[in-house]
Amino acid sequence: MRVGPLVTAIGAVLLALALVGCEPGSFLSEGEGGERTGGHGAGEAPRQEQDPVEHNVVEDDALIVVDDGSQVDGECEGREVVVTADDAQVVLDGTCGMVRATGRGSTVEVGSADKIVLVGVDNTVSYGTGDPEVVNRGRDTTVHRGGSAAG
Repeated sequence: MRVGPLVTAIGAVLLALALVGCEPGSFLSEGEGGERTGGHGAGEAPRQEQDPVEHNVVEDDALIVVDDGSQVDGECEGREVVVTADDAQVVLDGTCGMVRATGRGSTVEVGSADKIVLVGVDNTVSYGTGDPEVVNRGRDTTVHRGGSAAG
């Protein structure tokens, strides 16, 4: 059995996977006057400016909290709620569909929910009424009845 071609093929696959994870411009920093500059000095070709970081999204069927440190208050209106932000404070009155907390250090309070899923770290989810299905796969995460959200 020849090992050489197998090792070469595995190496090529690993290299391709590593390169896919590299985002062009991820090493850009703000220069004077807000201009984007490369991190390695003069002589480099200019890099394309990246789109700004996504912000919280509110749609008819989903509320997605992505901004770290967000404070979100409002009505759930049957939406699915996804909190990927770190250190967010979310209070939603009314009935929610599924509530997922995947970030770190966030507090989510809902009036009620069909299902609560935790996969993040140090998150707390509370619900005012009902008996939601709870899936807690997070680390140092808690789900409990209570909180300030109205059902």
